[in-house]
Amino acid sequence: MKPAGIVIGLLIFSLSFAQDMKNILLLDHWTDTTLLTGPEDVIFNEVTGFEFNGDHYAAMGSNNGTHIFQIVYEKIVYIDFVPGKFQNVVAENRDCAVYKNYLYAVCDEGLSSLQIMDLSFLPDSVSLIYDSNTLFTTAHTLCIDTLNAKMYACGTNSSAMKIFDLTNPENPVLLSDFTGAAYVHDCHVVNDTAFLNCGFEGLKVYNFSGPVPVLLGMLDFYANQGYNHSGYLATSRKQYAFTDETEGTKIKLCYLDNIADIKIDAEFGTSDFANKIPHEIVLLENLLFCAYYNEGLRIFDLTTSPVSQIGSYDTFLPDTDFKMNGAWGVHVFKEDNLILLSDRQSGLFLFKFPIKELEGNDGSSTFITNTPFIDGDRLLIPKPYLKSDNLYFSISTISGARIYEQENYLNWVEIPLNLASGTYIYAIFADEKTLLESGKFIIGN
Repeated sequence: MKPAGIVIGLLIFSLSFAQDMKNILLLDHWTDTTLLTGPEDVIFNEVTGFEFNGDHYAAMGSNNGTHIFQIVYEKIVYIDFVPGKFQNVVAENRDCAVYKNYLYAVCDEGLSSLQIMDLSFLPDSVSLIYDSNTLFTTAHTLCIDTLNAKMYACGTNSSAMKIFDLTNPENPVLLSDFTGAAYVHDCHVVNDTAFLNCGFEGLKVYNFSGPVPVLLGMLDFYANQGYNHSGYLATSRKQYAFTDETEGTKIKLCYLDNIADIKIDAEFGTSDFANKIPHEIVLLENLLFCAYYNEGLRIFDLTTSPVSQIGSYDTFLPDTDFKMNGAWGVHVFKEDNLILLSDRQSGLFLFKFPIKELEGNDGSSTFITNTPFIDGDRLLIPKPYLKSDNLYFSISTISGARIYEQENYLNWVEIPLNLASGTYIYAIFADEKTLLESGKFIIGN
C-alpha cells in the first residue's frame, strides 16, 4: 500500500530541534514534506508503538491516513501507508490500537470509518482487510483490553463509548453502548477495569466484567481541574496519572490505595505550566513521560518530592499564541531505552533515555565509582543520588589531559566520543571547584 511517487523527508540528528534539550538523545526523525498542512500547519497526530515477532514498530496518523514504521538499529524505517477513508487537512485526530496481529484505526473527523489492518506481512507491508462505517463513522480514541478481547471506542458519532467483542479480531461485535457519561474522550482499560476520561465531567472508574457496568470511583471535582483528557495506569496498577487538556493545568498522579475514594496525591508540570498544556502520557513506576504541547517531550522523576523534571527535548520551537501545537503522542519501549514522540507539525521522533536503569534503581544504593561506567553504547550509568540540576562532568586521560566536558549533567549523558583503549578519569563537580565524585574507568580493546 505504499503510495507511488511519495517523497519522504528524512532528517537524522537534526540540530534544529536541539535548542531546548536535557538528558535526552535524539536518534532519528521522520517527516513527509509532501503532505498538505491544515490550520496551524498541522499534519500529524497520534503515535502508537507496538511489538510484533520481537521487533519494534510504530503507527502514526496524519491528515491522510496511517503511516507504519519499523525501528531498526535505533533508526526509523518507513514501511507502509494506509489511506484513511476520510483524507483532508482538517482530519486532525486519528488513533490506533493493536490486538494480536491486527492494527485498528479510527478518525474523529469527516466521513470516516473503522479500519482493520493485518500485520502478518511485517516487516514488508501491512494489509487493509476491513474499512467500514457500519459500526460507527467517527471515534476519538481506541483502547483494547487484551486480557478480555474487548475494544473500547471512545467518543463515537453515535454514543459516548462503544464496547466491542474481539473474539474474532476481523469482525468486531458490539457488546454495549456506555451511557454513564455524556462523552468519553479517552480511556485506559486493564482486565475490565476502565479509567474513563470524561472531559468536564472528570474521571470515572468502572468495572465492565458483567452485563451492567459498575462504578468503582470518580473524581468529578478536583483542584486545578480542566478538561479531563487522558490517563495511564502503571503496570503495578498501584498508580494512575492523567492530564487535563486545558491551559495552566498540571499532570495529576493518584495512588490507588482505594479506588472508591480516589484522590490526587501529586501535581506537577513544566516550569512554564501556566501557559502550556500537557497532552498524552506514559506512566511507569518511577518515571512519567509526557508529550507536552508546544514544549516537546518531558520526563518526570516520581521518586522525588516534589516530582522533578529530569528530561526535556523541545520539538516545536516557535512561540505561538495557539497552545496546542507540537508534541501530541508518546510511546516507551522500556527494555530498549527508546521513546517515540509524534509532533503535529514535524512528524515522528525517536529518542534514547536510560529508562531501564532509572526504573530499576530505587535511590537507596549508589554505584561503585572505581568500576567502568560506560557500556558498549557509551551510555553513562545513572547516578540518581546526585540531585543537582547544574552539575559539571569531565573526562581526562590518565596523564591529566581533559578530553571531554559536559555542563548541566544530571543523571545521565551520552558521551559523544569513540574513546581509544586505555584508562580514563572522570569527575563530577557541583561548580567549578567543588568536586562531588571522581573515579577511573577502563576501555578495553
